[in-house]
Amino acid sequence: MDNFEDILRAIKSANWANANISFFIVKRRLDNRSATYEVMQVNIDDNLKKKIRQIAKDKINNSNDALEYDFNTADLDDNLLGIMTSETDFQKIIDLIQTEQEIPFADSYEKLLNSWLYVGRLDLNGHQPLFSARRISETWGAKKVFQFVNMIYKDNMLVDLDQQEIFHIDGKVDFFSFNGATFIANKKNFETALNFREGMERNRDEIVQEFKAANLFVDAEEITRLVGNNIRRLRKLSQVKKSGYYADPMFLSKLKQVSDEESWGIQYSDEGKLIVTEDDIDTILKVLNNDRLKSPINQENFDVDVKHKL
Repeated sequence: MDNFEDILRAIKSANWANANISFFIVKRRLDNRSATYEVMQVNIDDNLKKKIRQIAKDKINNSNDALEYDFNTADLDDNLLGIMTSETDFQKIIDLIQTEQEIPFADSYEKLLNSWLYVGRLDLNGHQPLFSARRISETWGAKKVFQFVNMIYKDNMLVDLDQQEIFHIDGKVDFFSFNGATFIANKKNFETALNFREGMERNRDEIVQEFKAANLFVDAEEITRLVGNNIRRLRKLSQVKKSGYYADPMFLSKLKQVSDEESWGIQYSDEGKLIVTEDDIDTILKVLNNDRLKSPINQENFDVDVKHKL
């Protein structure tokens, strides 16, 4: 894993106020849990370029630490979650933006409708490009209605604006990417924009196959049934896959020993295989991710959703 703190420091050290700006909209299509993306470039005026540049610059400057992405971690105020871009669908989008082929321009209002996210590309001499992304709100959708009357004050009078041709940029950044690393400011929008739920379902299917190959469970298919599309269990199982403790025979042997000593109630067959039921699936997901910890101060046991190594 690259050091996310070092990459974030490199981003912070650059003067992005001098960067050239390109602006892109992204559309998404889902087919059997797999997303495909279409990218179009959008001409924007100098004033909007300045604002987009400032939005990205402010998010970078106001961010503190960069912690490694954890499927169970909630948003952390001004801290960021780091993940390698290649592990996300954002790599597909960046590849489309950086293609050698000419990217088409959105040359009509209709082509902006139903966009999925927008991306600002910041290019600065001597640096890798920075990609700043925000999931697009429903106000960019085709189902526009006229609940509001939009006006500006111009030439000493209020001037009506045609709402059909208004698109809102709210001054926030959901995630940004630089030099192969992506930094997440809004985890919910990041996961929604980049198809992460579908990715967690793929993780479920892949790890069940690994469980079968390792002969770890009496019936590994029960994991598929019990986890299903429950987002909380999908997160836990994806984190089990990411941490990889289940592939360590010494960890598994110690787990059985400690479970017996602490009376955790985890069930094993006579052959030493794990038995999983609705009653203990959540416990098994916790222990396989090493989320049951003991305080060295007073020897109390705790179940934790998120942990970071010291």
